[in-house]
Amino acid sequence: MPTDLGRLGLSFNPFEPSATGAPVRHDLWLPQGWKKKLQELLNSLNTATGVKAIAISGAYGSGKSYILQWLHQNEFPCRRVKPFYFDNPGVQFYDLANALLRQIGRKDFAKFIWELAGNNVSTYQGHLFARGFEAYLATYKASRQRGVVFSELQDAIKKTGITTDDEIAHRLARLVAETPTKPYFEYRDFIAGKADTLVAEREEGPYFGAILRTLRLGAGIQAVGFLIDEFEEVGLQKVLSRREAHEYLITLKRLINLTSAEDLWVVVALTPDGVSKSTSLEPALWERFTGSEKYHFQIPPLQERDAVELVRFRIEGARDATTKVPTAVHPFPDDFCQALEPTTFSIPRRLVKVCFHAVNGAEREAVPFSHSYLKSVQQRYYRSESTEE
Repeated sequence: MPTDLGRLGLSFNPFEPSATGAPVRHDLWLPQGWKKKLQELLNSLNTATGVKAIAISGAYGSGKSYILQWLHQNEFPCRRVKPFYFDNPGVQFYDLANALLRQIGRKDFAKFIWELAGNNVSTYQGHLFARGFEAYLATYKASRQRGVVFSELQDAIKKTGITTDDEIAHRLARLVAETPTKPYFEYRDFIAGKADTLVAEREEGPYFGAILRTLRLGAGIQAVGFLIDEFEEVGLQKVLSRREAHEYLITLKRLINLTSAEDLWVVVALTPDGVSKSTSLEPALWERFTGSEKYHFQIPPLQERDAVELVRFRIEGARDATTKVPTAVHPFPDDFCQALEPTTFSIPRRLVKVCFHAVNGAEREAVPFSHSYLKSVQQRYYRSESTEE
């Protein structure tokens, strides 16, 4: 029998059972201390020269993915930084190129290049450009002078400032010209050295730089932001092989170099094990990445007041405006943290999961929920500290 949510003063259960990532809301909440520290780091990046990167570390369930989503929705757009979220993208450099451009879409990215190139074309090409993107592609496909049209497009790309490299300009021109026959990106498009790849061989870094400049110039933004979740893992594996660890560090180094050379902000979320791998395998790289720990945000546990505020914020979004309730956290008691172990209410994922099951299984429970009921829910999903001892 489903819980009568109206009896609890709710229109829906504001907590999710898996409690991973961020809930589906346009506004996201962070503890004030976390928010203040992260905004200070972002303000510093905004005026800094050199590396523009932040490492966010915390155990599973501590809020790493949620923070990345908060940055994606709340902070980066306010700073004219176009954010791209990568969830466990893989450790190869072309994994990131593949993930980035597939988020944008081949046709949209090709149009960015085409529009920027349109200001630097000959009179003949100008007529083609004036007819619009779709007509240009159709004309190119049918043209007997395809080689000339392609060559002029390549030269126009170089004049935009996207790149000065002939090979990279050639690959970008191909990306545009082949869009009618290949309207979407494939993984193999970004593997350097493969036949028909879109990446200039041994030029992965400069090629990626050209992609970033295209995005900035085409979208009229200040910078591009990469929000990378669990970068140091491969799929569901928890341990990197020596080769994978080496590739991860090479990719991290290339990203760091790009943040120095381009308007790229990188925020990487890692587990404590990921931090340990990075610091032990290449400590100098980690020092450079975090600015000697200045740009390393280690997520602290939630305090009681933070846990109460998290629950209040979630419930507020699910409250029927016409329903009158005695407290802001109803149907939970004001002192609900006293019923939970510190290892439950201090870890966001655990707290949200316990709250979900408390609401979901409350069809016969009195409200506000009793401490004994909340303890029973907690015990069902998490062993208490006393039991573990």
